[in-house]
Amino acid sequence: MIPREFDKINGADIEGLVASAIAEGRNIEYKQQLPGNSDEDKREFLADVSSMANAAGGDLIYGIIEKRDEKGKSTGLPEKADGLTAINADTETRRLDEIIRSGIDPRIPGFRIRSIDGFSSGPVIVVRVPKSWALPHMVTFKNLSRFYSRTSAGKYQLDVSEIRSAFAASGDLRARITGFRSERLGKIVANEAPVPLPASPKVILHLVPLSISDPTVQFELQQLANDPNLIVPIQPQPYNNRYNVDGFLSFGISGTTSATYCQLFRTGVIEAVDADLIEQSNAVNLIASTSVEEIVINAMIKYLETMKKIGVLPPVIIMVTALGVKGFAMATSSQRHNMNPKHKIDRDTLVLPDVLLESYDTPTDVVLKPIFDALWQASGFPGCHHYDANGRWTKSSDF
Repeated sequence: MIPREFDKINGADIEGLVASAIAEGRNIEYKQQLPGNSDEDKREFLADVSSMANAAGGDLIYGIIEKRDEKGKSTGLPEKADGLTAINADTETRRLDEIIRSGIDPRIPGFRIRSIDGFSSGPVIVVRVPKSWALPHMVTFKNLSRFYSRTSAGKYQLDVSEIRSAFAASGDLRARITGFRSERLGKIVANEAPVPLPASPKVILHLVPLSISDPTVQFELQQLANDPNLIVPIQPQPYNNRYNVDGFLSFGISGTTSATYCQLFRTGVIEAVDADLIEQSNAVNLIASTSVEEIVINAMIKYLETMKKIGVLPPVIIMVTALGVKGFAMATSSQRHNMNPKHKIDRDTLVLPDVLLESYDTPTDVVLKPIFDALWQASGFPGCHHYDANGRWTKSSDF
């Protein structure tokens, strides 16, 4: 895999592969031409993509001439980066995207395709396939029904026992994520969080990369100490930060307790808690819907940008939980001054459905819509009042 953030790959990076004689292997494969439109070409392409997703991820690079031995056989070493002749890069990118989306099941989350200009014959096209945690992916094009994985020698077809193991690993991942969330919620309820929290309603955000299942994946935290703005509480306020046994922590400054903190674990997981976002009232408990959603959206944007900067690759599971909210209702213009709202949340702990962020390019408000819909549904409404016809969040007169 090219050792650079995907959006920042440039021609020098491609030329560097040639100059350094980086051989094909488990994470990288060179192709002189794009796959054609024949069924066989499409099957071969899908086998390449799915094999990387089912293994460790990697890059397919099109527009590279490989060296040949005396018998004309490919050596796996790049000889020259000429680029692709006489192609429309946008058209080909869309074509490859459609082949992947329609020919592999389940769909591979987070794959990326882009063209890079600056070569003698035309652009180079790179297909980046992340290591998938929704294993195993099957090539389904024209009813092929084949599973592939990859070693340093290239792709190979999985046998029955390997397929069974892949399905088991996928189930283990789901259990691990669910278990992580339950364990962290238990610690917060028991007031065993990194800082003492007040006994008030809380909003809890968890951002969990699917790489959590790999114990070898650890991220460098030094840049967090160098730039304290990378990890901040949910709401803007004075805060301190420090290393701790789990990773790096920022927390609000407020006497003997702190109403908010954000913990970045070495695994890339972010946990953020705020005990001031939902305010209690002796008269009526209303969740200030517009401001709460806006704050959560802005906080999520910051946290995703931090994950991107430290090298966390999507997909990322986003989870939101509300504690201590039994009897609360969502504030709307019509019931803003209503002392007895008709619909109230019927439980103290509201575990909202998790969502999958496949790419950092996806707008955060779009990703959060199912979570906000579920929050409103818990208060008796069909869905969130603050999304327009295009599925984008907008401010309203609600508070």
